[in-house]
Amino acid sequence: MIIPVNETLTAYRWQPFVNSIEVEGVDLGAASISLQLRLYPDALGDALLTLTRNDNPSAQGIAVRDSAIIAGLPTQTLQIRINETTLEQLMPFPNNGTEPGECVNLAYDLVIDLPGFAKARWMSGSFAIVPGANQL
Repeated sequence: MIIPVNETLTAYRWQPFVNSIEVEGVDLGAASISLQLRLYPDALGDALLTLTRNDNPSAQGIAVRDSAIIAGLPTQTLQIRINETTLEQLMPFPNNGTEPGECVNLAYDLVIDLPGFAKARWMSGSFAIVPGANQL
């Protein structure tokens, strides 16, 4: 059984979001991976954003890279990337009571489906978009 890590991910408006996570002891080679952003946990309807695995670290989505065997265990880096233009569109005012200039707090889940195992949520928590002034 996987117990999901609860962690806040922080993105800064007006720049791309890139977050790398080390995964040890599991081979993600054939895994399906997705991440969704919603206004709040269990929000009905379409997600504000859905990222899927694309294995291109310079493109929006989720990439598995830097595969190695360390101390006999598979070790890989899971990289989540959201483009700057996508973050600029995630301004859910007034849908969640956020005023312009305030931090936008959304909810996310990262789900990994490994062949031979049950699909599981590996990470979840708040996805905070911090406002900024430099729009260049």
